[in-house]
Amino acid sequence: MRSRAKRLVRLSLQWLATPYPVDGTSEEQRAGMQMLWWDNLLAAMSVAFFMDFETLYLLAMGAPSSTIGARASIVAAAALLAPLVGAWLVSVSGRRKIWVLLNGGGIGRVTLLLSALAPLLFPRPQSAILFVVILAALRSFAGSVTMPPFNSLFADLVPPPLRGRVMGIRMMASSAITVIIVPIAGYLIKAIGGLRGYQVTLVLATVIGAAATYFFSRIPEIQGEESARQPASAFIQGLRMLRSDRGFLVFCAINFVWTLGTQTSAPYFSVHMVENLGFGVDTIALLTTIVTVFNVIAVRLAGTLVDRKGAERLTMIGMLLVPLMPVAWIFAHSPAQVALARIYGVFAWAGVQVAATPLILQIAPRRYTAQYVAIFNTIIGVAAVLGPLPAAWLYAHYGFTTNLVISALIRGLGAGLFLIACLRGFFRRPAPAESSQTLAV
Repeated sequence: MRSRAKRLVRLSLQWLATPYPVDGTSEEQRAGMQMLWWDNLLAAMSVAFFMDFETLYLLAMGAPSSTIGARASIVAAAALLAPLVGAWLVSVSGRRKIWVLLNGGGIGRVTLLLSALAPLLFPRPQSAILFVVILAALRSFAGSVTMPPFNSLFADLVPPPLRGRVMGIRMMASSAITVIIVPIAGYLIKAIGGLRGYQVTLVLATVIGAAATYFFSRIPEIQGEESARQPASAFIQGLRMLRSDRGFLVFCAINFVWTLGTQTSAPYFSVHMVENLGFGVDTIALLTTIVTVFNVIAVRLAGTLVDRKGAERLTMIGMLLVPLMPVAWIFAHSPAQVALARIYGVFAWAGVQVAATPLILQIAPRRYTAQYVAIFNTIIGVAAVLGPLPAAWLYAHYGFTTNLVISALIRGLGAGLFLIACLRGFFRRPAPAESSQTLAV
């Protein structure tokens, strides 16, 4: 019995350290993937302490719903050109890791600490609210600069046949951590009370995020096609190549429409639960926990299906299912009904989310991965800026149901366009010797 127990413990520890497939990887790739795994776990823990409560923090400081909508647009605007900055940094330096560490891993985490201190630094609520919004915009900029270098490094660390499962397991772990951390954060906020509860969770998010940055710093700067420093002309050449890539342009246009639909309702789900449904922070935290349990299952299944069936097919199926999610919210008035609507959304979104990284890497030529990711995220950023502006007006004048209906219609349009593009083979790029097959909205 003892030997069996020891073996079970050993296998459990091995799975915790390396729960993803490593077939066909080099020693350097395996070392990098392990550090990336620990970074992911800690980063997910950090995010869970503040992400679902950031809007509530602003509301607790006295921010009106119009400010919440404006914040969404400001945050999106701050990220608009940041991916191009990240791609340019990769091109002129031939390095990826350092830009992730300085931006998302550095600036991004400092803004969390400063957000916690906002009520102390600015006694006037209006000034504190403005400061937190500015910090959120700065965090958004830093995170968006990080996207191209992160995805370029990820493409060299994780071989194409493993990307779906690796992304699925990463998301599964993030969801499992959220199940544990969100109730703790919600309990702390309620037990401490007032703004101090939110401030404590922001400080915890900062400390844990710093630990995540440490593990990311230990990832080897693995060599790939984008590791060599390029002249400025090479960066421009990569951007010019995009203009003649019809499949990529169609992909960007469809995702532009899709993001407009998403942003028509996305900024107001939490506001709707607080202002219209009367849910408290503890109820919202409980709902998030319940839904996240289902997300653990959904993304794990989606990861396997992406590697078996292809990122394109899983994205297509997911996009056809997602538009029904805002429709379900129209009829959700009790916590149980909201939970059912969110659980459906989790399964509908799983394929789209897990396939996002493999799909953009599949579409992008390996030499220009950073530029392709940058342009894609810039276009999506424009949609994210534009979407909340009419959404705020719709919410204020016609109520959240109107937002949901219009959101469903626009998402349905995006899904239909993606289906047509897939049937016409727009996203199939001939695989080079090393296949090139990253972050969506």
